[in-house]
Amino acid sequence: MAISKERFYELLEQLSEKDLELVSELMERLSQTSTKRVIPLDDEPTTEDDLESIRKAHDAYLKGDLISLKDVEDELRN
Repeated sequence: MAISKERFYELLEQLSEKDLELVSELMERLSQTSTKRVIPLDDEPTTEDDLESIRKAHDAYLKGDLISLKDVEDELRN
């Protein structure tokens, strides 16, 4: 869907401050044009707590205990 900048600005004006923060973060990410983004290496060792959290998350995934994107969006907006 093509959208004009004018329409974009109209939509932007309708957003609440909370929604504006969310859209702003997304726009920041999208506006990074470099395909070679530098992501710092995480050099901290993996702890047993980390591994346990990963196992729990994996088990929840296998059971289908997931959170929908809509629920995440609702949580961010409220």
